[in-house]
Amino acid sequence: MSTIEVQPPYPAFSGADGQPLENGYIWIGTTNLSPQTNPINVYWDAAFSIAAAQPIRTLNGYPSHNGTPARFYVGSDYSIQVLDSKGSVVYTSLNDNLSGNGFVATNATGNGTQTIFSVSSVPSAIFINGVYQNQNTYAFANGNVTFSEAPPLTSVIEFLI
Repeated sequence: MSTIEVQPPYPAFSGADGQPLENGYIWIGTTNLSPQTNPINVYWDAAFSIAAAQPIRTLNGYPSHNGTPARFYVGSDYSIQVLDSKGSVVYTSLNDNLSGNGFVATNATGNGTQTIFSVSSVPSAIFINGVYQNQNTYAFANGNVTFSEAPPLTSVIEFLI
């Protein structure tokens, strides 16, 4: 029997309060640079035929294209910054793909109850919504990271391997 990972159909973003990010802003840019001042091309489809204007807006926590939840695509490593409706930073990562630097980033989405997440090896760092997690807030064993408290609903969990 093969293992198939079940993932949400769309990326979800939450505000600092853990609630779905309403009317937020998503900026995608050049790796290791501010995405707001160094944007890259973003697309609504994997074929790169439908360009997405930045910032990408959120609706109930999801990137929104024509008023519906959507995925977006880029063709390279990227930086990302997510702002709430008032322009306050919720999440920033200057290198969200990390493949070019010899690191692997595994991302997950919190559901408010799950505390155990499968990862490929021991994480060198973990971020939840862009905030570094102290090593005393989780444990690693048998290919799993176990948090002492469940990450908030729709939180973005980044495991740097």
